[in-house]
Amino acid sequence: MKKRIFSLLIAVVMVFLILPVQSFAAPVEVKGAFVDQNFDTVIDTVLGAKTFSRSGDVPEGLKLSGTWAYKNTFGDYVFKMSLSGKPTKAGTYNFSVSYKKEDGTVVEKVDYTVIVGEKAPFVFVHSINVDKWPDKTTYYLGDRVDLTGMKVSAVVFDYYPEENIYKSREMDVTEWCWVEPEIFTSDEPMDVKVYFRAPGDQYGNLQTFESHFRVGFKYANPEDVTRIEVYKAPEKTTYTVGEKLDTTGLTIRLHKGNGNAEDITEGFTVDTTKLEEVGTKTVTVKYVQNNNEFTATFDVKVEEKVESSSSSSSEQESSSSSSSEPVEEPSSSESSSEVVEEPSSSESSSEESSEPVEEPVSSEEPSSEESSSEEQEIVVVGDEVEEPSDDEGIPFWVWIIIGLLVLLIGSAVALFIIGRKRIDDEY
Repeated sequence: MKKRIFSLLIAVVMVFLILPVQSFAAPVEVKGAFVDQNFDTVIDTVLGAKTFSRSGDVPEGLKLSGTWAYKNTFGDYVFKMSLSGKPTKAGTYNFSVSYKKEDGTVVEKVDYTVIVGEKAPFVFVHSINVDKWPDKTTYYLGDRVDLTGMKVSAVVFDYYPEENIYKSREMDVTEWCWVEPEIFTSDEPMDVKVYFRAPGDQYGNLQTFESHFRVGFKYANPEDVTRIEVYKAPEKTTYTVGEKLDTTGLTIRLHKGNGNAEDITEGFTVDTTKLEEVGTKTVTVKYVQNNNEFTATFDVKVEEKVESSSSSSSEQESSSSSSSEPVEEPSSSESSSEVVEEPSSSESSSEESSEPVEEPVSSEEPSSEESSSEEQEIVVVGDEVEEPSDDEGIPFWVWIIIGLLVLLIGSAVALFIIGRKRIDDEY
């Protein structure tokens, strides 16, 4: 009896320890913020979202604001997320944003890491210039811009107190810039604007600096696929070593030459061989049309295989039996701990088909915020919504861990009492 109770307890503990573990993509790094220097940048552009909610820690002195003003050719809103303010404390901050449609459906959830430096590397900026264009400058309609290879330099000024003068120099600011458009909603050759927002004078007043590069477009037959993306990851993204990949729930979006998109759950190939190594693994999806191969990827997490706890429970029972009076040996029924894994699924929905939106009237969300780090729902009333930056309180994940520990301790106590009572009844 004791053996069964102990094995059951081990199984419960393993289940609750493994359930919270999920696979996440690498967070988006946001740089360029420094203590006591004004900061403002666009951290992301998301297709199909109109509202957002946030969980986690935003740097002290900074706030999030989301803006939407138009739809693209798919009938989806293009949503820009900005982070602005004056940081008051250096450090690395992590938070997540869930981008949502009007009905609350999550379009995409993105993790962000904001690095706030102690001392700004310049006092103010004079101008910027794109020294090297990106490697890719030819696109299909609906593509997202690829900035690989781009280099942007700025003329910045430093202050020399011993001489009481400002001196200029060039500095690489590529990783602090953003571009518009980031998603191409027109298939005409155009200039892509490169923006960098920073103090423009010795008093710290923010100014937007601009440069550009040129892109062209390739034309395809209306039904020809131009690229693919993983629109929805599989339901299961956490595995143990040796398991076979499960693609249930995997949805691939096909982008076509006419600017439209089609979502499919079959007709593509994925390497479903066994996952033999521990760590985060990238899985490649392939789709072939007219001898043209297109690929997209998603990540899964592979963990160590959980060993059976029956042997350890037998050893503990043997030790316990040797220190007590002889009793009848229980039946040798083997028990094993079953591991239940929580699937990590990203919610999504079909594209909206509402009427085009005129330039909305701006409005701001009140800046009050409760002292809690639970996810805060942000409802967009107009074309802009701002979220307060004062995010104090115990992080949400801490409450989850505390809850699990309380549940585990309670389960252990209850099982011990039940087991003790049954043992007493037998004697």
